[in-house]
Order: sequence, then C-alpha cells, then structure tokens
Amino acid sequence: MSEKELNAYIDESGDEGFKEGSSQWFIISSVVVDRDNDQNVATAINDIKYRLWQTQTPQPLHWVKLDHKRKRVAINEIAKRDFVLFSVALEKKYLDRKRFDSHYERESRAEFRWAMYFYAAKLLIERVCKYAERQGAKINLIFENRGSISYSALRDYLTLMAVYPGPYMKPTIKRETIKSLEAKNKQTRKLLQVADICSGALYDALQINKYGDIEESYLMSLADKFDRVNGRLWGYGMKLFPRSARQIQEEYDCYSWMAKI
Repeated sequence: MSEKELNAYIDESGDEGFKEGSSQWFIISSVVVDRDNDQNVATAINDIKYRLWQTQTPQPLHWVKLDHKRKRVAINEIAKRDFVLFSVALEKKYLDRKRFDSHYERESRAEFRWAMYFYAAKLLIERVCKYAERQGAKINLIFENRGSISYSALRDYLTLMAVYPGPYMKPTIKRETIKSLEAKNKQTRKLLQVADICSGALYDALQINKYGDIEESYLMSLADKFDRVNGRLWGYGMKLFPRSARQIQEEYDCYSWMAKI
C-alpha cells in the first residue's frame, strides 16, 4: 500500500514592511489537498477564468486585480472544491520591530531579510504538519516562487525548527512529516492561484480601509474549509499573532465575523 501524500500550496497577502502605507497585516495561507485529488481541485481556476472571460488564458489569476463581482465568482467556484484551509495572520502593529523589521540593524545577517516571512511560514507549517499527522500522511510543501526569498534558507530554517525545542520543550515540526519543499510559479501550479484567492479573502476581512470598513463576505464563504479540531478554529485552521481574536475585537468594532466564523 502506497504512502498517503498531501500537497500544501502556500501563498501570501499583504507586505512585510513597517513604513507608512504598508499593510496592517501580513497573511500566509495554505490550501491542502490529497495528492490524488490535486488536478480536480485545480480545475476551479479553469472554471473561474471561463466564467469571467470565456477563455483559458495562461496568465495566472491574481486576487488583488479582481473587482467585487469577479471576486465573488472566484470564491463561489473554489468553495465547491474539496480542500482544507490554513491561514496565519500577523498583526504588524504589535510585532517587535527588532525581531521582524528587515531594515532594522542586525549585524548584516542576510537571513533577517526574511524574518517575518519565515516566522509566519513556521506557524503555518506547524499546523499543516499536525493535520498531516492526524491523517497519517506525508506533506509536500509547494510555495509560490518569490524571487526575493531563498528557499534553501527557508528549508534550513524549518530543519532547525524540527530539532529546536518550542514553548512546550519539544520541536514544533516533525521533520519526517515533510516529504518535500519546493517553490513553483503560479502558471505551472494552479492550486497556488487557489491559495492566492484564500489568502486574499482573509486579507480583505482583516485590512481596514480608509473608511474604517472591511469585507468579510469572501472569507465567510470559505468558513467550512478551515481545519478545526474538536470544533475549534483559532490556533488550528487560523492563527492570529501576536494577539488573540478576543483582544483584537476589543480594540476594533469591525471584526464581528471573528465571533461567527
């Protein structure tokens, strides 16, 4: 009997800057599918493009380039597919800049250029790997290829996390759970476009616009896709850092969806 494998497609929304005009949040999400069901879920992108433009353009779909009506089409199509969703959202206002700001003076250590991305990826992969363990499966990690990131350095960082004690005095990632890690372009892996949609939906539910509003309807359409353990979402399918959903809701009055999702 062959070993069960899952594919985890990973993409992000927001930016990693701290300057004025930077995003309030940095978000990274993973769409996890059974390897044998990969192509079936990927057809959602074909269906979205056909509904939007009546063509199968090779150009990848980008959430940020869609207006509201097109976003609704995209969300409705992917919601029909069978996948499990994980998201991590870093609230940059409350992050320690000495730890996460790539422009902070750090003795010229290059790996700090990716401090926020690496840490967010770690939080995400911890949850994806625990899900894979519960499924008795190995996981293939497929990142959206960003030219500014060293994926060999990311691989080394995750290897370190597999031996470094976490807050409960044991490694937070089991090395044997991860079968492979690679970076691919959205053109070649359509499920990276699905991950882009999911990440963008959470971004729209968190990023407060100039009128003090957010748009949670896209995210709520994906609510049943998030991994839950004994019905619990927070800390499993969705992780907010460094504050809890309750603390965030106490500061802002626009995140009522957090109590409903």
